[in-house]
Amino acid sequence: MRSNTSVLKRLTLGAAVVLAVALAAADGVAQKRRGADEWPEPGFLAPDFTLPDLNGSQVKLSDFRGKKVVFLNFWASWCPSCQEEMPTMEKLYGNFKARGLEIVAVSIDRNKADAQEFVRKHGISFPILLDPDFNVAGEYRVTGIPTHYFIDKRGVIRTRDVGSKDWSKPETWQAIEALLQPGDRR
Repeated sequence: MRSNTSVLKRLTLGAAVVLAVALAAADGVAQKRRGADEWPEPGFLAPDFTLPDLNGSQVKLSDFRGKKVVFLNFWASWCPSCQEEMPTMEKLYGNFKARGLEIVAVSIDRNKADAQEFVRKHGISFPILLDPDFNVAGEYRVTGIPTHYFIDKRGVIRTRDVGSKDWSKPETWQAIEALLQPGDRR
């Protein structure tokens, strides 16, 4: 009887090990599709994407890699928090664009005209990309808007934040200043 119990324990342990290895391998396969080093969280490369801007030109996130710090923002014209913070983002852009900051705002509006009207009304000058089917927002695990990512020049996500912020205040600029410093390797 003891030998049967011992064999059963070994089989159960063996099955658990095989299951754990299979699950780990499956997770690795899932990440291989998006890139083993890409994940929408701080410390990982920002997942690459290509989306149209309001003029129909295709914009690829990785085109900024090695050149600019990117403030990636997910928003919608109907979002009160987005309406409140977008003008302060324009002030931020005016202050830091020449120093290497690019704001890439991804609209999840279903209707392109809504985003266009918002941009016109508020005098927004940074690129607005369109993601009406929520494909990129879904990949970035956006569950609330606005959602912000700061991506360093190497393409690594440094911060992720959800919720409105006043980007016009100098005290909010300190982290951006650090990212824009030459040789930043954090």
